[in-house]
Amino acid sequence: MAIKVGLISLGCDKNLVDSEYMLGILKKNGYIITNDQKEADVIIINTCGFIESAKQESIDTILEMAGLKKHGKCKLLIATGCLAQRYSDELLLEIPELDAVVGTGDFDKIDEIIQQKEPARINLTQNKSFLDYDIDNRLTVYPYIAFVKIAEGCNNCCSYCAIPQIKGAYKSRHINSIKKEVEVLVSRGIREINLVAQDTSNYGEDIYGKPSLPMLLKELEKVEGDFWIRILYAYPNNIDDELLNTIKNSSKVVKYLDIPLQHINDRILKLMNRPMDSRFIKELIEKIRVNIPDITLRTTFIVGFPTETDEEFEELLDFIQNYRFDRLGAFQYSMEEGTFAYTLKPQIPQRIKRERYDKLMLLQKSISRRKNLELKGKLLEVLAENYDPAKNIMVGRSQKDAPFVDGTVKFHCKECKAGHFYTVKIIKALEYDLFGEVVS
Repeated sequence: MAIKVGLISLGCDKNLVDSEYMLGILKKNGYIITNDQKEADVIIINTCGFIESAKQESIDTILEMAGLKKHGKCKLLIATGCLAQRYSDELLLEIPELDAVVGTGDFDKIDEIIQQKEPARINLTQNKSFLDYDIDNRLTVYPYIAFVKIAEGCNNCCSYCAIPQIKGAYKSRHINSIKKEVEVLVSRGIREINLVAQDTSNYGEDIYGKPSLPMLLKELEKVEGDFWIRILYAYPNNIDDELLNTIKNSSKVVKYLDIPLQHINDRILKLMNRPMDSRFIKELIEKIRVNIPDITLRTTFIVGFPTETDEEFEELLDFIQNYRFDRLGAFQYSMEEGTFAYTLKPQIPQRIKRERYDKLMLLQKSISRRKNLELKGKLLEVLAENYDPAKNIMVGRSQKDAPFVDGTVKFHCKECKAGHFYTVKIIKALEYDLFGEVVS
């Protein structure tokens, strides 16, 4: 009788990639995949260990699934991913229902762990990263979009981040491997390829001797098919003329860049161990917009970093007001053991971090609304993703919107099919979402 496995994927899209490869391994080896954890003989939680809120969500989920092991069908409970890599001993000690913890570089052995005949509490966290993917057997969770991991690990060592401790040094995949994966995904109907890594703009430096994202993009452009390529998590330092010209002249790379900046104040940037200052950041944004006037820029900031003053926070707000990012996210600083920022004093009280976060996001909400109003009457190419028959509305995204973090475009169209591109005229704009009508 086939074993039923339920897998819960938490955290970022890079984690999702690992989850999809685990699902592929499980299916290849004859397991039945179920979305109903109550029916699962084996439950896997692919955890996140990035910030405190993500760690708590992972722990809460493990504890919830531990209840199913006590009172349900579950016979084997496994934690994988970043939290498992970072706190393997503690998890096994504190949660007796856990049968195994599997780190970020060993998830390819998931079948072997399930097949263990003797009861054993397994700690498999020897390797920090894994890139030798079984491309042909990956299962994608979403029908028309996919994330493709082009590298693993990180060399930047920002003072607030534990990722280098968890995943180790930066390791790029070879171009041929990435290109083959994109070919397979596009052949299966994927219409948007999102390139991800801890730092996509540093791609290839370790194997080609210099940052080689433009070279990768030019190879991916040769893949036949009607699809988009989107660049996420591009560290500012390696965004150069070659990369910008490649984006500008490409027919498949969308005019969109996600550049996490984290702050604008020089003192805070130095404490964050970010190798750039405010002048560099401002000149970079201006350069990008001159080179690609219609580009959509997304960024991320941290509020409440240790020692951040009211004046330094106001400097950040002024910068956001003046530079008007199309898309913006923010985090409240999270204390992470083993990082330099963890030792800094004074730490900002949680109440103040929350107030700063709310103030920043309220500002961005007004900017986003004004940006969207500027799109009224404009034509956008939209990837249709799902249809709501009750409202007769198709929901999709334009090139300006990355999946799960940005807005959507909604339009009436009975004949439209999910997985196709349509030209949509925008007739109504809200803070984050747009409404339109199909032109072609």
